[in-house]
Amino acid sequence: MDKIITRPQKFTEFFGLKIEQDELNFLDIYAHQDIALFLDPFGISAMGTKWSKECENQIATYFQYLLDSIKVGDKQTIKKLLSALHEVNEVALGYSQNGSTGRGIGPKQAKEIQSAFETSQAAISGDIKDIADCALLIPGINRDKISDITSNILKKQLIEFTKEQCDLYSIPTKRVAISAFDFEILNFKSYFDYLPIVNGKPKILLPITSVRQDPELSKDKYYRNFVLEFLRAEHSHAGDSLASVLKNGTIKVTIADLKKTYPMGTDFLYDFTKKNPKILEKYKEELRRTALKGEKAKLEPKRRILSADERIEILKKIETGTKEATNFHKITFDNLIEIFGNRLYDPKGEVKINDGRKRIDIVFNNNEKGFFHQLNNLNKIHCPKIFVECKNYGKELGNPEIDQLQTRFSKQRGMFGILLCRTIENKAKMIQRCKDVLHDREGYIIVLEDKDIEQLLKLKEKNEETKIDQFMNQKLDEIIM
Repeated sequence: MDKIITRPQKFTEFFGLKIEQDELNFLDIYAHQDIALFLDPFGISAMGTKWSKECENQIATYFQYLLDSIKVGDKQTIKKLLSALHEVNEVALGYSQNGSTGRGIGPKQAKEIQSAFETSQAAISGDIKDIADCALLIPGINRDKISDITSNILKKQLIEFTKEQCDLYSIPTKRVAISAFDFEILNFKSYFDYLPIVNGKPKILLPITSVRQDPELSKDKYYRNFVLEFLRAEHSHAGDSLASVLKNGTIKVTIADLKKTYPMGTDFLYDFTKKNPKILEKYKEELRRTALKGEKAKLEPKRRILSADERIEILKKIETGTKEATNFHKITFDNLIEIFGNRLYDPKGEVKINDGRKRIDIVFNNNEKGFFHQLNNLNKIHCPKIFVECKNYGKELGNPEIDQLQTRFSKQRGMFGILLCRTIENKAKMIQRCKDVLHDREGYIIVLEDKDIEQLLKLKEKNEETKIDQFMNQKLDEIIM
């Protein structure tokens, strides 16, 4: 392993494909986490292919069936159609930064959306005709929910697209259980199909032109760019209560005044659209026009958005020994910042002490939070600095490594450190070595191996901050009890 990848691994990289996004028909999703992009139904329509036409027809069919059920009060069918719109983790889109957990439609949200549809005058009256109307006129439906709904409705079609791309690029697939809407029976149906698998999780690929960083379909954009502009023109005449006449004779109506008079809300948008249907049609025309541009989504990965799985995978690929010691040090440094970032601060690597005669791999300053703060306050362990040593050995650590870390302690710097290694073969013996340091009143040392770091990363990903402190307290108890 020559160097550590400090950005999320892409789907193509996971399967060993050396091909750039510009050469692909599908979005090169991240292998282990979501991308903050959205599936745009207008982007699918703009493709102009037979496949996209079928998708467009299926979206229309689904919503017509839903709206017909609302009109006749068929609550069972409404519930069936809306409660099944759960998150589609396989498409790996959304705001999630720590794995494919998504921000999809859960059971509680499904009930809220069902209630919103059933009580919406726009739905009951039949004024809603398509997915764009839903996004604008139904409370609680926004761009990420439209993306989730579209993914659910078109799941079967997207699976077919995925299989075609996998065949084209010789990407292996496996048989998995699927639940998707079947338009022949107008119901969700379970069946088996073949999808690419990443770390045990099936993935669904999307046409690159169908995803957007910031879809145009939005209540805010409709309100700001179309509704308010129309109202500004309506009020732009001398004598109007919202109009001001400037010295040069220009009539001015400010957006701020319009927002105060016409605050945005679903009810307001519906009433406005009911009176001015041409404005909504103009907005939809703009949606189609911008979708036809065919602009491809751009991935802008940031260094510190690696998921727990991504970090663990990097760690596992680092071979033991001096050749990979620098890489082990780098990923350890980054992992400790990720895990303890709110408990420690001002991390520094390769810190020289004793006039440069000694060096410490990593040094943190103690913060006023969590486990390390408790060491000072409850355990009365003096530790303004937290010292870390990283050993990428392929063998069991011994007394020399323990002693090396202990020599970094002092009454001024602190008396607590963490020793990182790849594996501990004899845990009882390692704990005894740490106890020997304590009994000699030479300080406190906790030893963490790869599997400990893996567990801490997973706890951090789930925001289990209390369990992280409990984990570290258990490690401390092993040497003080």
